[in-house]
Amino acid sequence: MLQASPVPGKGLLSPDDHTLILIDHQSQMAFATKSIDAVLLRNNAAMVAAAAAGFNVSTILTTVAEKTFSGPMFDEIKAAFPTAAPIDRTSMNSWEDKNITAAVNAAGKGRIVLGGLWTSVCIVGPALSAIDQGFEVYVIADACGDVSDEAH
Repeated sequence: MLQASPVPGKGLLSPDDHTLILIDHQSQMAFATKSIDAVLLRNNAAMVAAAAAGFNVSTILTTVAEKTFSGPMFDEIKAAFPTAAPIDRTSMNSWEDKNITAAVNAAGKGRIVLGGLWTSVCIVGPALSAIDQGFEVYVIADACGDVSDEAH
């Protein structure tokens, strides 16, 4: 017979066993988000960032074409990590940027937690790439949105 015991499951995340990657939470692109209210998405991403900072979760911030097209990362996310400089990229799949994978490797965690502005672009590519390379991947669905419900 199975016996219940008052201990957390081994599959649960803890602050020290994963790396959080917040991807492309940028103002210019947020205007096209329709699957979730843009203010709610921004607030949710800010809460995730604040919680991660408060619990000292290994966190990587990344943007795409910040200076030329998409604008800066949400101020609320940057405020949670005042000394962190987001890694700016030109590739759509953040996992294809050597600076991102170098940061993941430096963190040394086998679990990746993702939040990104658009699920279809910011999340699918890195999630599938990380899974293909043996990482365990989690997605914070309410810290993501997309141009439609179907895309999300």
